[in-house]
Amino acid sequence: VPTNWTAGAASSMRVASFNVAGDDKQSAEIAVSAFPGDVGGTLANINRWRGQLGLDPIKPEDVAGITAPIEAGDIKGTVVNIDAGAKRMLVATLPHGGNSWFFKITGDGPLVEAQKAAFLEFVKSVKF
Repeated sequence: VPTNWTAGAASSMRVASFNVAGDDKQSAEIAVSAFPGDVGGTLANINRWRGQLGLDPIKPEDVAGITAPIEAGDIKGTVVNIDAGAKRMLVATLPHGGNSWFFKITGDGPLVEAQKAAFLEFVKSVKF
């Protein structure tokens, strides 16, 4: 966990939660959760997350433009980048043990961008 992240509030839906603060009162929240199966699939998840940022759904052909591969050890996953201007979200999904593990950072756009490298390193460091 990056040293500038602080432990967040516990939740029954989350394995872990962190907060990070930036300049000018910017903030972001990092949530780690696991759900059985693929939870509706990539497109359904992306559109759910877009809705959380007030964005309209996208079509299947638009998925490739906002996703990239990521690996944590030998586990291959996907990172989704959702930019709503003032707010932004990065979500990494890793399949493991029949579950989808979600690592999500959501917050003020400039802070999420500034935390992107640390967030991706955090996800890559995961060991199941």
